[in-house]
Amino acid sequence: MSAPGFRGVRGVIPILLAALASAAVAGVAVYLQAATELRAATDDKVTALMQVRRDALRDYLNSVLEETRFWNKNRVMRAALVEFSAAWKELPEPETTLQRLYIDDNPYPTGEKDNLERATDSSTYSDVHARYHYWLRSFLLHRGVHDVFLFDPEGNLVYTSLKERDFATNLGTGPWAETDLGRAFRVARGNPYPSFVAFFDFAPYAPSGGAPASFFASAVLDDTGAFLGVLAFQIPADRINAIMQVDAGLGESGETYAVGADLLMRSDSRFSEESTTLKTRVDTATVARALAGETGLEIVHDTRGVPVVSAYGPLEFEDVTWAVMAEIDEAEVRQPLVRIRGRAVLVALIGVALASLLGVLVLAASNRAESAR
Repeated sequence: MSAPGFRGVRGVIPILLAALASAAVAGVAVYLQAATELRAATDDKVTALMQVRRDALRDYLNSVLEETRFWNKNRVMRAALVEFSAAWKELPEPETTLQRLYIDDNPYPTGEKDNLERATDSSTYSDVHARYHYWLRSFLLHRGVHDVFLFDPEGNLVYTSLKERDFATNLGTGPWAETDLGRAFRVARGNPYPSFVAFFDFAPYAPSGGAPASFFASAVLDDTGAFLGVLAFQIPADRINAIMQVDAGLGESGETYAVGADLLMRSDSRFSEESTTLKTRVDTATVARALAGETGLEIVHDTRGVPVVSAYGPLEFEDVTWAVMAEIDEAEVRQPLVRIRGRAVLVALIGVALASLLGVLVLAASNRAESAR
């Protein structure tokens, strides 16, 4: 015959095993449910961030496009172009003269040449410059563009706000003819319609020190439809960065950025101390899918070799396609799951401890009952 204590222990073991199994099943179920909900919430957040940044980029580019269409018909802008072009023709050797007056002899340092409203000569050109420059420079400062350009019909750059080395040269035949600004002028001249705007994607622009620059250009016509010249705007990369580097909702490791068809970034990385625009190549599967016109979300390895949750989608503007990306390290996404798993294990251990305590109490009561008999 078995001893009473042994029979009691044998009766408690199934209780303990059932409690352990129940705690384990409950813990796993809680963890899996939390993991599913957290992953869905993360996917929704990263996808929403990509879409918000893409919409903001599109809105900004469209605003410059519409500004170009508006100003190419503006009578003040038209008058400025006509007067600058006429004054240009009065100058002997206009390129040499104007670069000397407004660049070489300009008392302001490089990067601040636009502070000079009037040169010290008595030319008609300087009269015209003094009359329009304040207005055009104010336009530059308040409209989010880097520079304003006015071309006469022959391609002479009769006005710029910043007075870089392209000023007063001919962008049809001169030293900067093969830059994107030269190409933008020729495309706009070849499409003399008020609604037509030539757009050129970011590329290094030598007169701006090789800095990334993008251009919008459109023909300017008089009331009879005669071609007067071309208006162009240069937009800087920092306007794109201002949109893409908003860090709200990105956590510690997240970032949003844009990539061009050449796989080079069109914005700076949030985590780089140096500019990554047109320097850092991003050749990932999700970038390739976005450039192919797809939208989605996947876990991929980024340029650091780190697994990231990557939301991607195309931004198509005029004839240019960018990949717009929102990414966050998978490790950061999993941190809450680690905490949840720890809590689930703790809950399971507490459950087992309570079940064990209950078993001990039942066993003790059983032994007392056996002894009483």
